[in-house]
Amino acid sequence: MAGQILIADDLSLNRTVLRGKLTSACYRTITANGGIAALALARSHKPDLVLLDYHMPDMDGLAVCQELRADPKTRDIPVILFSATADHGHRLSALAAGADDFLAKPLDEIYLLGRIRSLLRSVAHRDEWRLHPNTALQAGLAEAAGAFVVQPHLSLLSGQPDASAGWLSTLAAIWPEARLTGTSVANALGLDAPEQAPDLFVISPEALAISGLHVIAELRSRSATRHSEICIILPPAARANAAMALDLGAADILTLPLDRAESRLRLEKIIAHKQLADAQRRTLESQLGLAAFDPLTGLHNRNHAVTRLSRTITQDQGKFALLLIDLDRFKEINDQHGHNAGDDILQQVARRMQTDLRKSDILCRYGGEEFLLAMPNADLETARHVAERLCARIADDAFQLRNSDTRLTVTASIGISVHGAPKHPLTGEMLNQLLEASDKALRSAKLTGRNRVVSAQANVLA
Repeated sequence: MAGQILIADDLSLNRTVLRGKLTSACYRTITANGGIAALALARSHKPDLVLLDYHMPDMDGLAVCQELRADPKTRDIPVILFSATADHGHRLSALAAGADDFLAKPLDEIYLLGRIRSLLRSVAHRDEWRLHPNTALQAGLAEAAGAFVVQPHLSLLSGQPDASAGWLSTLAAIWPEARLTGTSVANALGLDAPEQAPDLFVISPEALAISGLHVIAELRSRSATRHSEICIILPPAARANAAMALDLGAADILTLPLDRAESRLRLEKIIAHKQLADAQRRTLESQLGLAAFDPLTGLHNRNHAVTRLSRTITQDQGKFALLLIDLDRFKEINDQHGHNAGDDILQQVARRMQTDLRKSDILCRYGGEEFLLAMPNADLETARHVAERLCARIADDAFQLRNSDTRLTVTASIGISVHGAPKHPLTGEMLNQLLEASDKALRSAKLTGRNRVVSAQANVLA
């Protein structure tokens, strides 16, 4: 669905002209004839973007922007302020009030549409998180409300070595607290890892003259630099390139001659946006990691283990052993000593089994008191030796319960199945057969006395 844009201007002709331009660009619009009406519509309709005239008789655009930023329901809506008075004070006041940009009338239609597209892309990305059903992922949004990054890393891209010192001096005057480095376009595109990339690339006019605007797209496409923000410096004569730069992925444009205060406000907004995006990614990575592990034992969970097994199957055609390990009479522990005691035993058993497994082995909590151990490149003799050692590790020393003098002796039964690679490459279907065979062998171990190892019969795996 096209983005909805609120247009606020006290002059009917201005609203009509803007509405026509945006409708032609396939945006939906709503209009307000003053600041008070604009504020009410923003709160009731929650548009994707707001275009505000600076001067309106009932409530000027600056006050409306400040009110929008103060309201949690509207604070993240992008705002563009515009005015026929484009002096230094108006620009700074607009940006300081939280506007995403300030434009002078008559509005440059090409730049305006480019800026709208850029801001709406950010809105769409943000809303993917806000609408996610996982509340922990949404918490990544709240993380950005914390302390601001006091020393962001800004890297200047300059096409001429002798110009770098001058630009770095200029950036140091704009943001003295920032960490500033200089590099070439080639070096920036050759970075190997995200941790080597800066928070923000500032591209000088000389670099743009040599490399062209496509350097923005190149930085956006590389895995090492795609999460870095990009800001370009343009001379007034090249202002026509601004819309294309935004479409290619630049976060903002600084126009020569640089105004220190305005440039600082724009750079701070870029870094704040990156801080939010970084918080979202950290939260996502954390959640993906948690999704792969059993929270009680710290072992991989069943789903992750099966996924790893399937991947290993396609990469490894050697012999492959599957061990199902089940704690004996575990229900009696829960019934007699409580579920906290049972959880304590499961945690300790997991730690004991992890002691000397190979790096290639995959150990997971399969469910309840049952564990799965997958052993690539292991024949029956090797698997049986490991299984017997695990039985001994579990049974030989009694388990000390936390906050108690109670010590419990626990045993385990293990069922083994082994796939012989030379004649039968391991497939997903064979994996299911191995699991069924291990389960059958485990049941046999239980029925014939517990605390023992039983392997599946050879014809099960033929």
